[in-house]
Amino acid sequence: MNKMKFPKVKGFAISVLSVALVSCSQIPAWSQSLPGERRTSGKGVEAAFEAQRQVLQDSSAAIYEGRKPILYGAIMSADGYILTKDSELYNYDEKTKAKTAKELMIIVDEHRYTDFKIVARDVEWDLALIKIEAKGLKPIKWAASSEIAQGTWVVTNGSSSKARRRVNIGIISANARAIDGALPVVMGVGLKKHKEGVMIEGVSAKSGAQEAGLKKGDIIFKFDGLEVKNRKAVLDVIRTKQPGDKVEVEFKRDDKSLKVEMELKAREEAGGGRKPKSRNDQMSGEFSNRRDSFPRVLQTDIGQNYRQTGGPLLNLAGEAVGLNIARATRAESFAVPCEEVQQVFAELLKGLNSAAE
Repeated sequence: MNKMKFPKVKGFAISVLSVALVSCSQIPAWSQSLPGERRTSGKGVEAAFEAQRQVLQDSSAAIYEGRKPILYGAIMSADGYILTKDSELYNYDEKTKAKTAKELMIIVDEHRYTDFKIVARDVEWDLALIKIEAKGLKPIKWAASSEIAQGTWVVTNGSSSKARRRVNIGIISANARAIDGALPVVMGVGLKKHKEGVMIEGVSAKSGAQEAGLKKGDIIFKFDGLEVKNRKAVLDVIRTKQPGDKVEVEFKRDDKSLKVEMELKAREEAGGGRKPKSRNDQMSGEFSNRRDSFPRVLQTDIGQNYRQTGGPLLNLAGEAVGLNIARATRAESFAVPCEEVQQVFAELLKGLNSAAE
């Protein structure tokens, strides 16, 4: 049987799939001239993306706990507003760990800030707004649209030192879409239908339900002033809430009608932690605390780890098309599209200004 022979091309290391996905006009000239073994990593590749690296240097923030980087953020204003991923910050919230704010450090370019506050949160998009006392920062420039083709090159923060940002490079690997999942705000209980309402099957540690004194076997018949006949009725109310909101719960215990006020908490804060690992996850490293329940995301193939989320996702013009929000699977990372990021930022600022009046 004759074997088919293919011509050997020295230094050729780009797969047929990559060639099909990536437009030649988008490939930096530097990368086309690199030897094959250096086309995905190395100083030569970084040199090809120096313009984007400089944007990350000037307009992204690195958040450190001591010597350990834990998150990135996007500079939203010259006076020190920074937007980042919220759920990775719950262990550092002033409410739950008051002294931690002094242990954390935010680095913008090479300037270090240890005095900062988490001033607002948006649970739907898993975004937190941080404020540092600063002037003259360079806000990130947002792209006109996040509607970019599959195969388009994108650049974000890679493993960086305290003084210098490094780049992480990939492509848009799927159409923008919603990512379903569990509720980001929770009671911290298991519920099942009961003839008088819904019965609590179990109560999670650190949850608002536990703090309010709810117990297994309690039968909830009214939630936030509404009569409930099934689990869906309770969840429909919770979907409208933010972490920290309080609801009135009326329930029966030992034939006695009781009433308590309960605080709803974010899933991560209430002991939800990271999503249980699948078999594929176990072979692929750590993923983000929250990697689902997003109304719309951009998907990339960038192999970031969960500590590299929170910062801007750039196109080759150095404009942010989104904000990295999750390392989701071995081959998927998600970003909130630029339109939604800017809308959330405007709404959070409006809420802060209204509260100050």
